[in-house]
Amino acid sequence: MNRNIKLTVILCLVFIVLVLYLTYYRITRNNSAGTLSPEALRELGAVMYERPVPLSPFSLVDQYGQPFDGSRLKGGWTLFFFGFTHCPDICPLTLTELSQFYRGLEQSGQYPDTQVVMVSVDPQRDTAEELADYMRSFHPDFIGVNGDFGEVSKLAKELYIAHSTPPGIAAADPHAEHAGHADAASDEDYVIDHSGNILVINPEGLYQGFFDTAIQDDEITAAYKAIRAAY
Repeated sequence: MNRNIKLTVILCLVFIVLVLYLTYYRITRNNSAGTLSPEALRELGAVMYERPVPLSPFSLVDQYGQPFDGSRLKGGWTLFFFGFTHCPDICPLTLTELSQFYRGLEQSGQYPDTQVVMVSVDPQRDTAEELADYMRSFHPDFIGVNGDFGEVSKLAKELYIAHSTPPGIAAADPHAEHAGHADAASDEDYVIDHSGNILVINPEGLYQGFFDTAIQDDEITAAYKAIRAAY
């Protein structure tokens, strides 16, 4: 009888140890993968959609004159940003944070399938040469994209990005009706108001979520790793 009691106690202890080990393994595995709750992501300045949003076909051109369409958003992760090269504040600040984030990935050897793309909302001034010089000043791998303002505006609307319209375009562009007008001091000196969120596109080419305007490079890194771990 005593032997049976001892055996039962041993089996119970083994069971408890096994449960504790499995619980510990699950927690440490999740933590090492960098998974975060939606609430923790929001604290970092990131919002992810439960159902990623599909994008309509679009056709733009990068700073090297190569076509940029939905096919270039597939097979890897893209951080999308709408801006323009004459932007006085939000664009250079955001691209600086993105360049620090990107260089951190390079140094760690992580996520080589990541691309950073700025779509210009200023087609009149942002020539291919302007975009190439501007993007290169932050990182040589960064991509600058331009094209017909109607295409840009349509894509921005699907990604919930608001922007004003450069002078001279609104009258001829029905896609710009929602945007309002840019403040223009002259034909060449004007500012375009635009949302500054960084948009996350997953490897299927779907809009996965976004980072807030004020997010910093270390927060981008933590949120990005968590998003990829949970994908």
